[in-house]
Amino acid sequence: MKKMRYIIVLLCVSITLFSCTDLVGTFEKFQGNGEITYVGKIDSLKVHEGLHKIQFEGFLYYAETATEVIIKWNDQQYTQSLEGYGKTDVLTILLEDLEEDLYVFEVYTVDKNNNRSIITTLQANVYGDKFISAQNPVAYTYASNGEGGFTLMWNEIPALMQVLLEYTNRDGEKQTVVVPAFTMKTEIFDIQPDTQLKITTCVKPNKDALEYISLPAKYESLNN
Repeated sequence: MKKMRYIIVLLCVSITLFSCTDLVGTFEKFQGNGEITYVGKIDSLKVHEGLHKIQFEGFLYYAETATEVIIKWNDQQYTQSLEGYGKTDVLTILLEDLEEDLYVFEVYTVDKNNNRSIITTLQANVYGDKFISAQNPVAYTYASNGEGGFTLMWNEIPALMQVLLEYTNRDGEKQTVVVPAFTMKTEIFDIQPDTQLKITTCVKPNKDALEYISLPAKYESLNN
C-alpha cells in the first residue's frame, strides 16, 4: 500500500514538472531572445459609423511613448502621427470614401523603436445606398392653418430619426427647420406662396453613429 502511494506521488510530481516545463517553454517562445516591450495602446477606443466613413475616438493616457497609431483593414493601412498630442488628449481619426460593408479593423500604436502595443480589434459597418434604400421616410399629412401657413401632422418620428424642412420665407430667405423625434406636428407660418417645401427624413443607424443619414427628399407644393 505504501509502495502504491509512493508511485502515485511520483506520478503527480512528474506531471507537475512536465506542466511547468511546458509553460516555461511557451513563455520562452513568446519572449524570444529578449524582453518584449509593449507600447501603451489607445484607451477606451470607440468607432462611430457613418455614410461611407468611419470615425475612431480614444484616449491617449496610456500611449505617452507612442509616436504613431496604425489602423489596418482588409489589405489597407492608415498611419496617423501622434506628434504634438499629450496624454490628456482625445484622439479622433476619420476614414472617408469607404465602400458600404462590414469591416474588421486592427488598431495599435508604435514607438520610435517600432515597439508595438497590444492590438485592439473593432468591427463596424460603413453605410451606403443599400442602407438608405432599406429605410422608410416619415409619413405625414398637411393642411392650411387658415393664416397663410401650414400644419404638418407626423405619423411617427421614432428615436434615431429627425426630419429637415427647407423652404423660402416671405422675405425670400432660405429657412431650415429640424423636426426632432417624437414630434406630433409642426407649424410653418411664413412660407412664400407658390414655392415648394423640401422634406427630408434623416436616420441615425445607432445611438453612437457619427451622423444622421439623409433619405431621398420629397417636395411638396403647399397651396392654401
